[in-house]
Amino acid sequence: MTTQGNGQLVMAIDTASPTASVALGNENGLLAETSWNVETTISKELLAQIDLLLSTSNTDRHALSALAICIGPGSYGSLRAGIATVQGIALALDVPLAAIPRLEADAAPYLINSPEKSTVVAIHNAGRVGIAWAAYTFSQDSDLLIELVPPSITSLDECVMNAPQDAMWCGEIPELLTNTLAQSNRTDDVIAAPMDHVRAVTILELARKRNNYDDPALASALYLRPPSITRPKPKQATSNTR
Repeated sequence: MTTQGNGQLVMAIDTASPTASVALGNENGLLAETSWNVETTISKELLAQIDLLLSTSNTDRHALSALAICIGPGSYGSLRAGIATVQGIALALDVPLAAIPRLEADAAPYLINSPEKSTVVAIHNAGRVGIAWAAYTFSQDSDLLIELVPPSITSLDECVMNAPQDAMWCGEIPELLTNTLAQSNRTDDVIAAPMDHVRAVTILELARKRNNYDDPALASALYLRPPSITRPKPKQATSNTR
């Protein structure tokens, strides 16, 4: 199996949210990309979109020398289905797979394109369990993102309390964030304007920069909380008395 992705033809896939995407590129940059809103099942639609992208870019799938996948956090079903599908493709083609976290991919465009802010907090609405978030900065020396606060799930208040000061916030921004920042006297923080970027394109670039292509079997979804497990109810003792 090839273990080097740089200088080769790489495809990146993202299925962490209802808007999925696929991108194709090499050392010279982006060759093709597509994104769509998932309407049926991600496994079925993903394979069709991959075939379409390869066809429209006149690319034989056997020319791919590496793959990259977003490992979340995100929607449980679509995330796992996307990872499993891409692992199957990588194993079939005997090529390595790079695993890229979603929050890092969401923060990257703002750090690279917004030099006025050296810290970015990327957040994802995890529903009733809270806010998934992480903080990053960018190293000019290594040309890589540096993780300041690792991904975790907390309440919005805890997120604002523990996030680095003077930060730019991006991702799935909850409506309460502005008020929460103001109440915490974080007047130097900025909520980023939505950026029209395809996540798979950023994943493609991060995989190239990090060069973390590895055995496809090692890629796994990034879960920030343990799975919900319901303890079995104790059996009621049966009585023989009448």
